[in-house]
Amino acid sequence: MSGGVNRRQTLIGLGAIVSVTPALIAARQIAGDWIPELAGRWDVVFTVRTGDLATVWVIEQTPSGTTSVATVGPNPMALSLREVRRAGRTVRLSGPTSVGEAVLEATLDPARLSGRFTAGDLGGTFVATRRPDVRSHSVEEIFDQTITTFEEMLFTPVPFDAAWATRKAELRATLEGATERDLVRVVRTLIASTGLSHNDYTLEPSRPPSSAGGPSEPAVTWRRLDRRVGLVRIAGFIEGSEARDLLDDAFADLAETRGLVVDLRGNSGGNLGLAMWLGDRLFADQTRVGSFATRRALDAVGVATMDALPDDAYDTFDGYEVEAFQDALTHAGAVRITTGGRAPNYSAPVALLVDNRCASTTEAMAAVIKESGRARLFGAATAGRMLSSRRLPVLDGYTLRVAYADFRTPGGAVVEGVGVSPDQISGEGEAAIRAATTWLRSQG
Repeated sequence: MSGGVNRRQTLIGLGAIVSVTPALIAARQIAGDWIPELAGRWDVVFTVRTGDLATVWVIEQTPSGTTSVATVGPNPMALSLREVRRAGRTVRLSGPTSVGEAVLEATLDPARLSGRFTAGDLGGTFVATRRPDVRSHSVEEIFDQTITTFEEMLFTPVPFDAAWATRKAELRATLEGATERDLVRVVRTLIASTGLSHNDYTLEPSRPPSSAGGPSEPAVTWRRLDRRVGLVRIAGFIEGSEARDLLDDAFADLAETRGLVVDLRGNSGGNLGLAMWLGDRLFADQTRVGSFATRRALDAVGVATMDALPDDAYDTFDGYEVEAFQDALTHAGAVRITTGGRAPNYSAPVALLVDNRCASTTEAMAAVIKESGRARLFGAATAGRMLSSRRLPVLDGYTLRVAYADFRTPGGAVVEGVGVSPDQISGEGEAAIRAATTWLRSQG
């Protein structure tokens, strides 16, 4: 795909922003009486069989006099509480989740709610602890400061046209006399209308849960499929020397195989260290992985997208630490990442397994492996969520996650909103492994 086509696709994708009207962000009906003892912000931890899930609630009175419980933190269950009831000292909350209708019951306490919950087939306990922080600015002031930060930090100015200005004004007008719940909904609605990934607006839990979903799949596992073919499974591109050591062990153990399946399915990305380590094994020489560019780089030369940046706008980065990469990107504004040639090379044919859960760093690796011809891709197209983001503090304790850097493959292709397509569409599970293995055996 040529650079001109990529640039046109990017501009079309950013320009075709969904029209948002105030009706779309109107508060959903909340049923129940006002319970003043609950007013404020709460850290909430749900404990289920597989671990803990943490979020944040804001509990406040709606203009109609009912109790509103808004999930304004991470929301892994997509919980939306619609009804709040009080019976003596018992509080009952209910509403839909991604796994079914949820019912929560706890003893009323102005500092700590503790009880049990069910959500579809899921069940467990929950604890809500009152947070000391409170909102000290008007919702309009918070909205203005947050959206100004978003407009300044997003990797491109393309979305911020006359239609954006009109939409922003319409949504801001709905905040007169609004609750914090409405503020969060309005901000999320507006930034989501760009159609870009890696943007969000949350109150972060005061402390992370003791576990994050229970026992997780190891970052790196491997096995022999037969005498000639091996398989390396990379579940996540995590930081740390332990995962890198595991990858080294995998390649050492499978060094004599005549073909390798690298399974990245379900790998939603992460930091680049382990991905660069993988690149060192697969590429005998330094190879460009892709390029990132920030708004700073674009503004410095007066362009709207990174496709128009000159070659001398980029620095080169070949390190492993995400902090060093972010420092390089902050300093230069635009960076080209390279990997390869720094470890014993695995030179036999490689089959790469991908699916629609592959995103971010995983998509960058899939793109360079496909474009270079280093491997054949099997599975399904990746998610198309390929931007670099940062979390920035904004007013009254909120965190704005903003996509601050755009990405291009070594060949100049756009991945955001498009994804990386496999060379061969294959089935799921073992079917994809069989298809990849069949191809590897055909390579001699």
